[in-house]
Amino acid sequence: MTDLIGHKTTSVPCLHRIHVGEPVGALSIHASLGLSIEFGTLFDRLDRLEWKARTDGCAPRSRLITFDDGWSDVMMLVPHFESWAHLQPVLFLTLLQLEGDQSLLPLPRLYDWCATTGNTLTSLEREGISRAALKRMPEKEQHRLLDERGVPRVIGSREVLALEQIADLAGRGWLVASHGHEHFDLRQLDNDELAAGLGAALSAALRLGGTPWIAWPEGRCCSRTCDVAATVGFELQFSLTAETKDFRRADLISREIYR
Repeated sequence: MTDLIGHKTTSVPCLHRIHVGEPVGALSIHASLGLSIEFGTLFDRLDRLEWKARTDGCAPRSRLITFDDGWSDVMMLVPHFESWAHLQPVLFLTLLQLEGDQSLLPLPRLYDWCATTGNTLTSLEREGISRAALKRMPEKEQHRLLDERGVPRVIGSREVLALEQIADLAGRGWLVASHGHEHFDLRQLDNDELAAGLGAALSAALRLGGTPWIAWPEGRCCSRTCDVAATVGFELQFSLTAETKDFRRADLISREIYR
């Protein structure tokens, strides 16, 4: 833990999806939003990070490489982390994912539907479906709105990690941590609601042998929410630089989305 916190001045990558070659289908939408990176590009960047960490004399597994939202794309990287001895992969998973749910989150569900129907996020905004507005709604409300619009639910998706895969990655030294109990702006919850939800999320991570860390959904947090998370028992918290430019605290690490 000391080594990891000691490298807070080093940029920590945040990754979501990974595609090979030209992205197609829903992956093309993820890529257009900066949420999917081409495998070869990512491999080269991580390989350079490993070389630099080795050259700088860093401790083994001291450079964090973080993955949000539970995408099974990470399985492509498994063999390479065996040789990247200084890079430490971390999975940040939602409460439902830690409980074995492989359903698509609301926004990826929307992207999947767009890819199959020819709709675009721009055209949907004209019809009242705003990506920005969805991000502010609790997951159940997001799903309800998409249900009303006829967007199919995607349950048991192979694109989302199964519990068996999570256990396999943990056995290989990957860290498993929390991405919150709901994937939306948790700053909207009062302290009691937030503490109850984060407590459940922490317990789910620890039941799987996970690490008491949290990556805030969308990187959105504030002093109040971070205080609640620390009181619940999260020892380290992760945001995104774009969301917390002027916000600093000792237990908060900002990350950069790799594109």
